[in-house]
Amino acid sequence: MLQVLIVDDEPSHVQGLVRHIPWAKLGYLIPLTAESGEEAIPILEAGPVDVLITDVSMPGMNGIELAAEAKLIHPDIQILVISGYNEFEFAQEAIEVGAKGYVLKPLKLSEIERKLTAFRQTLESITQINEQTIKLKEIVSDSQEMLKDTFIFDILEEEPMEEESLNSWCQMLNLPNQPSEGIQLITAIIDNYSDSSGSDAQSKLMLGSALLQSVSVGLKDLGNVLVSKTRPDQVVAILINPSIDKRSNIDKQMRFVQDYMSNSYGVSVSVGISRWGYEWREMNQIFREVKFTIADVRQSGNGSITYVGNTERKAFEDYRMQENMLPDLLMLAESDDPLPLVDKVGQTFKELENSGHNMAYIQSLSISLLGELSRKVWQDTEEINFLNKRAWHRLLDCKTIDMMKDIVIDYIRSASMLVRKERSLQQHHLISRIVSSMEEQLPISMTVKQLAEQFHISAGHLSVLFKKETGLTISDFVKNLRMKKAKEMLQVPTIKIYEVAEKVGFQTPAYFTYQFKKNEGCTPQEYRDRFYV
Repeated sequence: MLQVLIVDDEPSHVQGLVRHIPWAKLGYLIPLTAESGEEAIPILEAGPVDVLITDVSMPGMNGIELAAEAKLIHPDIQILVISGYNEFEFAQEAIEVGAKGYVLKPLKLSEIERKLTAFRQTLESITQINEQTIKLKEIVSDSQEMLKDTFIFDILEEEPMEEESLNSWCQMLNLPNQPSEGIQLITAIIDNYSDSSGSDAQSKLMLGSALLQSVSVGLKDLGNVLVSKTRPDQVVAILINPSIDKRSNIDKQMRFVQDYMSNSYGVSVSVGISRWGYEWREMNQIFREVKFTIADVRQSGNGSITYVGNTERKAFEDYRMQENMLPDLLMLAESDDPLPLVDKVGQTFKELENSGHNMAYIQSLSISLLGELSRKVWQDTEEINFLNKRAWHRLLDCKTIDMMKDIVIDYIRSASMLVRKERSLQQHHLISRIVSSMEEQLPISMTVKQLAEQFHISAGHLSVLFKKETGLTISDFVKNLRMKKAKEMLQVPTIKIYEVAEKVGFQTPAYFTYQFKKNEGCTPQEYRDRFYV
């Protein structure tokens, strides 16, 4: 319902309008009233007024002046001005100050009602436009936040962003292509997140949102800041070109975040603050340095604020070298031939020495390599464990990098030899089991795929192993097996030839005779006759 204010210095005029207009039917509350412009101003200021009906000619502040003031207080207010014939010269002024209607005395109630109906429709349209505008602003705001989240996710990816794509993002988010004063990345992680809120999904969601909001509020005064929740328990903030005095407040503001999360939710938050970068392309590297540093520090306790300095960067580089190197070496170890792995290990030791890594680091890396090879590639057999422990003790006593290299290579060669023997033995037992199964299942002949499924091995690998072990393909082996069984049965005169054909898996005696002669050089009957001569 809309609110009207009627202002006239003649009370009878006011009461006439109040009594005789069907306000509720037209969508209005019972009007407010005033007898002067000066009396009307406080009413306008006290609360929302949608429509002002005012007489032009009043003592003191006239209707034109009141209309102008009302527009300042309520810009969307609809104004209806009432005047006599001798006051018609005020009409132009009323329009100029924003009046939307002008009626002459004596008043016609029907005309007033038409004006009020038109005002209501106008106000409803204005309300609708305002609501849509607010929604649009919210959508744009949400879209901007989504864009920022997407940008942060992309910029932190391990693969560097293409130059054209980066420029497009910077333009869309109004970011500098080249941050001259630098970029700093802050990562905040909720400690023990999985235990902090039990299994309540809503509580976990609230906890992550609280961290996001606290970081956003805590850093909002530090200049241009992008903030995003990159994981349910992790928030990342990127400070862009902050001034020197604002940089000094980072530590203070992140302690505010920690205190807030502790006091409000009973959780601790670990914070990592990166070194300074000067290109967007550095962000993925910087982010990984921060994550590694936080993870390392959290091993000895939670709730710290840690800065990534030269020492932390060096530790991360060592970790990354190990992280990148070990998978390549483990892949080479899958081969039966140890030479590629031996060559790669020799090359790696040379690179480590040339990079200036100390003995302790190379020693640790060597022991890690031996452990990974033993567990993930060579299955921790008793013999492998013995070689591993012996090499591990020898590495601890090493005095030079060359000695360590020789010990690792010697371990690889010895372990590879044991593994090859073990694999060969396992393959021999596997093929023996398969052959026994094939003999037991005659006259049924299983396909390579069926045999592979039965013995949990790929069809291709089975074919290769079978040929390597027996010298025959599976189909040739089955054919020979049938012929061998057939010859054994043909030596028993009471078994008819068609029965032999059926028992060794041939569908017809004629096809059996054809295959037998092709394989043995004589028919089944000729073979039997020759056997009993």
